[in-house]
Amino acid sequence: MGQYSRSVRWIGGFALGAVLLGGCAAPGPQPEVTRASPPPVTTAAEPAPTPAAPAPAAAAPVAVREDAPLRYVVQPGDTLWGLAQRFLVQPWQWPEIWFVNEQVANPHLIYPGDVLTLIVQKGRPQLVRAETTAPDRVLRLGPQVRQLDLDRAIPAIPLEAIRDFLSAPRLVDARELERAPYIVAFGEDQLIAGANSPAYVRGVPSDRDYRWAVVRPDEAIEDPDSGDVLGFAAAPVGGLEVREYTEPAAYGWLTVSQQEARVGDRLIPIEDASFDARFFPRAPTEPVDGRVVWIADQRLQATQYQVVAFNRGLDHGLVPGHLLALREAGRVVMDPYTKGDVILPDRRIGTLMVFKVGPRLGFGLVLDATRPISRLDRVVNPAGS
Repeated sequence: MGQYSRSVRWIGGFALGAVLLGGCAAPGPQPEVTRASPPPVTTAAEPAPTPAAPAPAAAAPVAVREDAPLRYVVQPGDTLWGLAQRFLVQPWQWPEIWFVNEQVANPHLIYPGDVLTLIVQKGRPQLVRAETTAPDRVLRLGPQVRQLDLDRAIPAIPLEAIRDFLSAPRLVDARELERAPYIVAFGEDQLIAGANSPAYVRGVPSDRDYRWAVVRPDEAIEDPDSGDVLGFAAAPVGGLEVREYTEPAAYGWLTVSQQEARVGDRLIPIEDASFDARFFPRAPTEPVDGRVVWIADQRLQATQYQVVAFNRGLDHGLVPGHLLALREAGRVVMDPYTKGDVILPDRRIGTLMVFKVGPRLGFGLVLDATRPISRLDRVVNPAGS
């Protein structure tokens, strides 16, 4: 006997795949949460509701996918982006449906084995954790167990897609580059060296991690709007460990190398150990209109699960987790009859999620693309947000 059936209805301007629980007539323990059921019989104490205007706080109606599951068990390898796509027509509306239970430690985190249920709460679709949990999800308060739980939480995006970028920086902020330590000499009187070679570096702070990434700044990345230099493309060279903090130069050791290190190469902190992937997909609250200014791995174009940089950041209200639409920059073509220039309109070509931001420079992972992404393509607020 099937326990669940589906009814797709329009409620308050949005489509909802509602849950019908067969054979459960008794009300639940939380009266304010109601699963979709046949329309209630009106009484004198409870007059029939009249059509109301959409809530002014809602920027756009929340549309649940017609094929959204009513109950879903989170699997290893799932991401928040994947869950948002599974349940919503517009994935950036994830905060509109995710029910944050403040009684739960780390309420925004979702773990493999969690059971998610789609319900109606106060006339709006909500996605909640079921009261029962998987056997290995018993909450304990020991700090070691809590650290393990944080590590097991599903990330917002596939971490393997950005791991290489984080462990070997490919784009260095212009201000950061000015302060970055640099190689001043090697163990012998030589200009280049490879792995397992000594090196002397200047400007290394003793209160930072002893491990560093060695990079070689190359192409200057300019803001197409202002002409300012936002950063420099940095080719990964290798890794270096500081062995002795001495003046005027610290003594270090080249541990690995992608290519031979040179005098003048810069040292950048390795960020993979401190990177926090526990952010959730949502639309920016501020207007965003920027341009792609750089594509990782010296590519001319980017496709799905590749990293791009754009000329917007903290100064423009962006933080990790913000979703942005990618739009093709309108091409200029010649009218065959008037012979004049015609600027074609922009069109949407993909979506990216911000995972790292500086003051004026942001980094995003391309989540989907209908055509390859190129430099100067636009990054803007998602439609309807």
